[in-house]
Amino acid sequence: MIKHIAMFKFKAFESEEKEKTYQERLVNAFDGLENRIPEIKFLQIGFDQLKSDASYDFIVNVDIENLDALSVYAKHPDHVKAVEVIKEMAIDRKVIDYEF
Repeated sequence: MIKHIAMFKFKAFESEEKEKTYQERLVNAFDGLENRIPEIKFLQIGFDQLKSDASYDFIVNVDIENLDALSVYAKHPDHVKAVEVIKEMAIDRKVIDYEF
């Protein structure tokens, strides 16, 4: 199995309301993705609670069967749509893919 973790830092939001609206869009973009992309064995997303200088704002935590399946997942149209929502606000991204 491959664990794929992607962390994103976002631009500053104009207000808490805009941040909440954007977070809801992200939740909707990822909602049910594991049911539409067969390569996903586990999917979890989350938002940072501490908001420290070292924190990233959003995480995607996915388990995939193998590296070939990870490539299929990355190119899947529903995943690409979710990535487009992330790209609207992302200013930095960190990723790790490891076997477990």
